[in-house]
Amino acid sequence: MMATVALAASLGSTLIGGAPASADSQVSKIDIEHLRTNLTKYDVPAKTQDALLEDFIKGERWDSETDANPVSSETERVDGVERTVYRYQDGSVGVSTVDIPSESTGESSILGITGCQSYAVAGAKAWRNCRVSWDVFSWSVSFTAAYKYYLGPSYGCYIDSIGGLVHGGVGSFSSPKLSYITRSASGFTGTCVAQGTWTRKATDLFSETVGVRLNLSAQHGGGWTSKVSS
Repeated sequence: MMATVALAASLGSTLIGGAPASADSQVSKIDIEHLRTNLTKYDVPAKTQDALLEDFIKGERWDSETDANPVSSETERVDGVERTVYRYQDGSVGVSTVDIPSESTGESSILGITGCQSYAVAGAKAWRNCRVSWDVFSWSVSFTAAYKYYLGPSYGCYIDSIGGLVHGGVGSFSSPKLSYITRSASGFTGTCVAQGTWTRKATDLFSETVGVRLNLSAQHGGGWTSKVSS
């Protein structure tokens, strides 16, 4: 957790890279460095970064933190995860990841019991120890899950377990919650849903519920994520 603190006067009127801050800002230099590093990692232009950081310092939410629809997305498989990068109208970015399972035979995996695995279940495709996450840089939330979907003719899905809820980002986080929204569902299009959330307070101006949702269906052929933000 990266707690926000009052910005010291010694930081001056400008933060890292040119984003201005008032003397009473509750966003620290470390917070700004964290945000700028991640924005740079995903090729957000410097001027756009400055505008986003100004908004953040004023307590305004980025499009990536709200229910706004992304203007583009790109999915790749790298380093054992399927990663989708969403870009929004204001230049902010959201990153969704789902672990790619290693193959196992029966109940034993070559890689042992750690890490995301697929394993044999009669009439189903099943995964365990798989982490799902959502990261908008100002906050990130992830948890692990075991889940399966059933093959035809009796299609359906089931989420066996969820755990390992963690967070990152800027602000104070409280009230962690893991929940099954729809633990089991029938049919080819039936969707199972579980989610992990935290209450986040970034400044005195607002608090919000943030998190990630795991969705699963036979039609999709596995799990995918969506953002929780309110």
